[in-house]
Amino acid sequence: MRYLFAFLFFGNVTLFAGSVRIMNDSSFPLNAEIIASDGSRKGKLSLAPQQQMTWQDSSSGAAVWSQTPYTVIFTCKNGKQFGVLSGVQQGGTVTALSSSGDRYCEPPKKKEEKQQNSKKWDQNSLSTPTTPLENESPDPSSSPSDSIWGPPS
Repeated sequence: MRYLFAFLFFGNVTLFAGSVRIMNDSSFPLNAEIIASDGSRKGKLSLAPQQQMTWQDSSSGAAVWSQTPYTVIFTCKNGKQFGVLSGVQQGGTVTALSSSGDRYCEPPKKKEEKQQNSKKWDQNSLSTPTTPLENESPDPSSSPSDSIWGPPS
């Protein structure tokens, strides 16, 4: 009889654990942060584009019920806010594109673009002409009267 009571008690406690299914239906990698109604931060997930995960609160008992509804804040990898969903009930499902906000992230710059930009900068810096300083005298080997540089004979 004691074992049956323990099983029923602990089995019911797990039913009270809060959970939220979070779907990233956007084309951006996102972080999702779950915040309880009392303002406490409950957890954070990283989601790839088109990925879904279930967040489950490790707390149990009546304390979880007092922390709902949850707020889910989606952020881009650079920290910019993507969107916010409030009023999320325990056991609910949320999607990133149904949140309120910009719902857009700046695409990360690719390494190729960075390399091309640095190559262009290097080429531009090499092609800029240099002028001799005022105090320098011209190189005698490059004078126009030199037979190498003069008109063909």
